[in-house]
Amino acid sequence: MTPGRKYLITIALQSILAGALLWVAGLVWGTIQSELVSQDLVGSDLDSFVFAVWAVSLAVVIGVLATRTWGRRILGTMGALVAGAGVYSLIILDKDGLNALWVFALVLSLGLVITNLLIVFSSKNWPTLSGRYSRSAPHEQDVWTLLDAGVDPTLESDPEKPRSHD
Repeated sequence: MTPGRKYLITIALQSILAGALLWVAGLVWGTIQSELVSQDLVGSDLDSFVFAVWAVSLAVVIGVLATRTWGRRILGTMGALVAGAGVYSLIILDKDGLNALWVFALVLSLGLVITNLLIVFSSKNWPTLSGRYSRSAPHEQDVWTLLDAGVDPTLESDPEKPRSHD
């Protein structure tokens, strides 16, 4: 698999998992019944760390798009730690009276741990946003000489033929 394809798949999967986690956190995970009143238990009310995992995962996606190798590794590590803490907070949650949505949130959080670890270990070769626009000047020619000759040093062209300025 090419690095560009792995990059797109990982970022898309991270975004989908984070969005699904936010959606699941807004659903009713259980109900408390008493003689006078019945109260629905929403996932984000039971475990507020689910929202933090979603927010950090989305920030990692945006940060990976904007940074290069070491920045991506730092962001992936931070995302993996927060998602791991989210997994732990879901495991220690009192499960009495809860439906299976907390298990779905647990699986989504585990998926976010995995995608963040993929970012940490495989983002070295991924393309960057500005990578297509950065070029170096030919090594055999001086950049200032090319500029004086009216040639754009980032383009491959012949310095003997100045470009027209029309």
